[in-house]
Amino acid sequence: MLDYIKAPYLELKNYKAPKGVKAIFIPMQDGKKIRLMYWTKDKKESSGTIILQQGHNEFIEKYFETIQDLLDRNYNVVCFDWRGQGMSDHMISDINKQFIDDFKIHDEDLTYLINFFIKKNFPRPLIAFGHSMGGCLMLSSLKKHDSDFDALLLSAPMLGFKHEKLLSLISFLSFPFSKKDDYLIFSNPNMGKETPFEENDLTNDFDRYQRTLKLVRLYPQIRLWGVTNAWVRAVRLRLKEIRNNNVINNSEIKTLVFNSVQDKVVDSNKTIEIISKMKNSKIINFENCKHEILMEKDIYRKKLWNEFDKFVANL
Repeated sequence: MLDYIKAPYLELKNYKAPKGVKAIFIPMQDGKKIRLMYWTKDKKESSGTIILQQGHNEFIEKYFETIQDLLDRNYNVVCFDWRGQGMSDHMISDINKQFIDDFKIHDEDLTYLINFFIKKNFPRPLIAFGHSMGGCLMLSSLKKHDSDFDALLLSAPMLGFKHEKLLSLISFLSFPFSKKDDYLIFSNPNMGKETPFEENDLTNDFDRYQRTLKLVRLYPQIRLWGVTNAWVRAVRLRLKEIRNNNVINNSEIKTLVFNSVQDKVVDSNKTIEIISKMKNSKIINFENCKHEILMEKDIYRKKLWNEFDKFVANL
């Protein structure tokens, strides 16, 4: 592999990066740097490679436990912080804002990393595994990478929102009269304040929720405060594209989706509607589970990994 600049990462006393970690910054074609971390297994033991991609306002360290679960299954693991979050470079000077002009920028970063880093250094089968926004981007990437991926895994993918029509209306009406890097009106940015566990919509697991808060306290800049007009507009355009994309509907890629029925962050019914149109897909529903299934209580995570093992057995 080429010599890249080493990147920092966060650890807690009882929550360390899995052994063998490599953390680097990879410059994109426009000079912006993406923080990427990877783990490799012995070629004789390797089950393949998984690209594990997080959702909106997340960062790699949050997934160390999941990465260890994958390493225990002899997978090489690659994951990176999406541009504009985590420790990757941002598009604007205010790093507290979730900003992107167009999700095509995320597409270009993903394509560059697949073509010039992942495909050159990691063995197949190559499995794309995306949560929430990461699931949305991995699904839409099939337009370019359908033949590159051997399977697709999605956890609570961002394919719709509960109050999407209202959100779209606010975005549409406010966009001409406000700056694209302004916080979306009525979006209530947290301004760096923590959400109490009792009020969170992400997980029922107290310890895993607290673990994330402790990581953020180590490096507060790793957590965004809120979304901008531009980001919401980019999401609206991407969801419209996905819903009208025959490439996705006609794809024969083997797909497994973990769907939280009571999800308050994304619309689980929209997930079922879109994924059911794919030719080779299966949806596993989770009852009484919040948005982040991979960060949920052990009973839900055990179910997820059982389904994962059955899914990859015949790749």
